[in-house]
Amino acid sequence: MAINDNDTRVKRTKKLIRQGLAELSKTKSLSKITVKELTDLVEINRGTFYLHYKDIADLVESIETNLYNDFGEFINSVTPKAVIKKPIDVLEQYAKFVEENKEVFAMLMGVHGDAEFVFKLTTLLDGRIYDLCKSFFPNMNQSIYDFSTEYGKFAAIGLMNCWFYKHPEWTARQVAELWLTLMTKGLHGMVENRPGGITI
Repeated sequence: MAINDNDTRVKRTKKLIRQGLAELSKTKSLSKITVKELTDLVEINRGTFYLHYKDIADLVESIETNLYNDFGEFINSVTPKAVIKKPIDVLEQYAKFVEENKEVFAMLMGVHGDAEFVFKLTTLLDGRIYDLCKSFFPNMNQSIYDFSTEYGKFAAIGLMNCWFYKHPEWTARQVAELWLTLMTKGLHGMVENRPGGITI
C-alpha cells in the first residue's frame, strides 16, 4: 500500500522519528544508532518505521536531502537588492529558517553529526556569498572576494552553532541584530563609549 506523505498521521510519525533520532544523536554517532533503540525511544513498532525508511542510513539521507534542498532554495532566493535595501530582514529570515529546522541542524552539525553534510551546506553558502560579493563590488581583487566569502560562510555557521548550544534563549531577531552589528561595525560596534556598555 502506497504511503501518503501528506497524511497528518504520516507527518506526525515522521516528525516523531526525526525527534527521536535527534535525541539519540546527542550521545552517539548517527551511524551507530539502531532502528530498535530509535523505535523503543519514540514508542512505535519497527514495522511502522520500515513503512517509511529502509534503515537508519535511509532516514538520515532523507533528512539531509530535504534540508539541503530547502536550504539551497532559501539562500538562492536572497537577492542583492534585498540585502542592500534591508539587510537586517535578510539575516532575520536566515535565522528564522535555521530556527525552524534547529533540531535537524543541531543533529547534523553536532559532534555526532555528519561532517560531510556540513561541508555540503557550507559549499552552498560559499557560492551564494561569493555571488553576492561580486554583484556588490564587481571590480575588487579576487583575493578580497575569497577572504570575504570565507569570513561570511563561517560566521553564518559559527553564529548558528553558538545559538544552538550556548544561547538557545536568544530570538532570531536578536541573533540577526548581533550578526549585522558584527558585520558592519565589528566588535567595537557592540560597545558604547562608556566601559562595559553593550548596545545590544
